[in-house]
This record gives sequence, C-alpha cells and structure tokens, in this order.
Amino acid sequence: MIHEKLFNLTTDREAKVIVKGNVINGGQVIIDFEFLIKDKNDRYFHPPIGINHPQYWKLKRFSHAKGLLLQMKYSGLSKKQVNASLREFKQLAGMNYVFSDAFGVEENTKGLKGIRSNGVTRRAVAAV
Repeated sequence: MIHEKLFNLTTDREAKVIVKGNVINGGQVIIDFEFLIKDKNDRYFHPPIGINHPQYWKLKRFSHAKGLLLQMKYSGLSKKQVNASLREFKQLAGMNYVFSDAFGVEENTKGLKGIRSNGVTRRAVAAV
C-alpha cells in the first residue's frame, strides 16, 4: 500500500510525503516514509538532503530510522502535516490492521515546527 500527499509550503516549495505500508502476518502493517521536496524552479521532486547538502555525510552514517528523521526535519514539513498524511494512510488502509513504524512518528515529531517565515520573508516571496 502506498499513499502520497502533497503540501504547498510558504516559501514556494512543495513537499511530498510518501507513506508505504508492508503487510506482514495478515493483520500488521509496517509503515515506512519517504520525504521529497521541489522548489519553484525545479522540475522534479528530490530528497531534501542531496550530495551538496552540509548534512549529507551525517545522513549516510545514520541508520534508516535516524536518516528519515533528519530528512523529515529538513523537508520543512510540520508535525500537523506529517500526522495528516499518516492519518489518511490509515483511513485508506482500513480498520482491520495494526500499524507500527520503525521510528515512532508520534514521539519523534514533537519538536517538528515546519518552515518558519516572518513578515519580511512572506513579502519577499510574494513579490517574486
């Protein structure tokens, strides 16, 4: 099962959350995430941390779960947006499943704030 949710962020950036679920033992679903971004001038979605990003080598050393948390942080998504995509995935999958993930989304998104923009930034983005 795969569910994609697209969010328009305040800084002319789009973020896509891809929620994947693998069914094991008939009633349990293991959830995995993928976070992609696309800036205004980009053609395609890409991971938030690429080879030119300062955190790239740190990301390569991390485990899969910690790497997802780092990518989630740099995608610019808020806790509310990540939870909305997860909630939609669970609704589409149905009530007959028990959901679990590798890194505990609810616990690890507590400090996630999303992209902050002040009035100066909003006016600059609106002027472009």
